[in-house]
Amino acid sequence: MRAHVELIHEDDYIWHAAELPFGEGRAVERRLSTDEEDGSSSLSLQFPADWGRGPGVPHADTEFYVVSGSLVYGGTEVGPGGYVQVPKGVPMDWIKIREGSHVLHWREYGDAGFDPDGPRRADGDASIVDANALEWVAAPTVGPLTPLYIKLLHRDPKTGFYTRLIRAPKGWTDHRLAHHPCYEEFYTLGGRMAYNFGDIDEGTYCFRPAGVKHGHFVAETEIDWIIRSDGELINWYTTEEWIKWGGTAENYHTHEAPVISTMPVRSRSRGPWSGDGM
Repeated sequence: MRAHVELIHEDDYIWHAAELPFGEGRAVERRLSTDEEDGSSSLSLQFPADWGRGPGVPHADTEFYVVSGSLVYGGTEVGPGGYVQVPKGVPMDWIKIREGSHVLHWREYGDAGFDPDGPRRADGDASIVDANALEWVAAPTVGPLTPLYIKLLHRDPKTGFYTRLIRAPKGWTDHRLAHHPCYEEFYTLGGRMAYNFGDIDEGTYCFRPAGVKHGHFVAETEIDWIIRSDGELINWYTTEEWIKWGGTAENYHTHEAPVISTMPVRSRSRGPWSGDGM
């Protein structure tokens, strides 16, 4: 299980040599969140020089998202907004990332292992998406909220696991106490939001395990995130909440009540935290 990370800014984290076996070139990583039980990781990569790797089979569900710079996958080049997803055990084509690029990288349900020219061990196919070619779609809302807007990058039809871009317009707010049956992870691509755990701005990251409650969002500008969840994200709301924690189950069963969160992992630039939201 990964720790509750809320909030950190990636600039507060140190650089490590990137764990990208069998690659050639230079890459460094900031470890935003890791699971030492199965190797799942969320990483921010920078490339001081060109980097590349030949075909092979990854040991984990693998994703890359270009924040800046460019990436070439199997001969197809994408710039900012480019996204690559390769299921665990499915052959992956060659990849090259240009010097100076900033790329987000996720490994899920496995470690950094990679078998060059290895055999297929699972069904499925790799995919590459240019988010700039997608239209923003209004997300369903509950209650009198300004809609959020979504660009879906990947969704597993069996588990509901998804990766998507989300945009909140200036003034979007949700003050209700909410929690989810799945984890929720985000990296902020641009904009600013006030939040009970601290200010959210470009480069701010969160990993919230299933059941952890949150709320008190106010978008001070238009704001964009890339968000991932390991299942269908259902918003369970609590009303008539009493001091700090508790209340009436509004649209879920009481045995699915939010868990009491411990002090989350936070980084220094987020400043002191009042405990609001506990």
